[in-house]
Amino acid sequence: MIGPDLQDLVDGAALISGAPVTLEDREFNLVAVSAHQRPGDTVRQDSIMHRRATAEVRRYFESFGIAHAPGPVSIPPDPARGLLGRLCIPVRWQSVTYGYLWLLEDPEAGAGNGHPMPLPELVAAAARAGGEMARRSRLREDLGWKVGDLLSTYPETRARAAEEIAESWSMPPGTPVAAVAVRSAGKGDPVFVNAWRLPRTILVGSGEHASTFIVPLSAPGDLAAARGITRSAFAALTASIAGASVPTPAAGIGGAVAGLVQARESWLQARIAARVAASRNAAAPLVLEWPELGVHRLLGAGTDAALREAVLTSGVAALLAEGGPELVRTAKSYLDSAGSAQRTAQALGIHRQTLYHRLERIERISGLSLDSGQDRLQLHLALTLLPGLDH
Repeated sequence: MIGPDLQDLVDGAALISGAPVTLEDREFNLVAVSAHQRPGDTVRQDSIMHRRATAEVRRYFESFGIAHAPGPVSIPPDPARGLLGRLCIPVRWQSVTYGYLWLLEDPEAGAGNGHPMPLPELVAAAARAGGEMARRSRLREDLGWKVGDLLSTYPETRARAAEEIAESWSMPPGTPVAAVAVRSAGKGDPVFVNAWRLPRTILVGSGEHASTFIVPLSAPGDLAAARGITRSAFAALTASIAGASVPTPAAGIGGAVAGLVQARESWLQARIAARVAASRNAAAPLVLEWPELGVHRLLGAGTDAALREAVLTSGVAALLAEGGPELVRTAKSYLDSAGSAQRTAQALGIHRQTLYHRLERIERISGLSLDSGQDRLQLHLALTLLPGLDH
């Protein structure tokens, strides 16, 4: 059974109160927000922009006892902190707090600000939100455990998980799917995606350093829905520690598969694509798709150790150890440009004679001939795959 839409509940609370309204979960992640005629205070702006309140803001509001209050809590304005007054209504179901409904005083519009609010209607709206958040939380938690089984190495476990998920999933069992993996482009920085901001049909799993989404597709082979969820996931990214900066994300989209039973195949592809995207060190979020990954698909052909041993020949190792970043970058650019000196020099912003001098040094250090197709393949494959391997 589909419960009430949380955005509709928030919009309804704003309509009957005349105040700007937000709904946050108990971790202060933004779940839904009503339209605002004015920007409100800095805390409200930051919460909407970053999709989550900072640790300092959370501690301040929790100091008013909102986590255990039996009913609405009025928080007075604090000019020193740049805070407007607000009414907090705990969102609960069966005495469990799932979040908070916030109504901001708007002095210019006269909303809140000492004017009586329709508390019974607002409390009732918070109760409906609590029931829906509890239902979704239980469903997400239950399906989250089953997603782990869905990606298992054991075929029997995957088949059983697909069958169990299909019973509570609001999609036909034969719906084609694709996996999306979202991770940090940095080294070891975990990412946290606020799942409340994603559609209910998305299956969510998580690991130590990445988030996984199994996305139903509108048609076999059509990855448009997976691309849309990737954009939504980036928008819903929050720092793993409140108040910390959000790491630059990278994402991979696996190929489309026929149904849930085959989701592991797409997930393995998405992980490889995300790893390659993270290795590009892009300043902006980067998304790569398995169908367009080219030679990087070889990253799924074996373990990192085996692949490293295969491509890290003595000549390649010598160049990496003695050539330095400048020569390695020159070699990669030259090989990416199919051996065109003109295009390589333009890409690197150097004179062609400087390029020739560097190419001679590359050959001398590595012992490889850039006139040999086999030597060029050996070097190009290594410089392409090594950045995507975990060291």
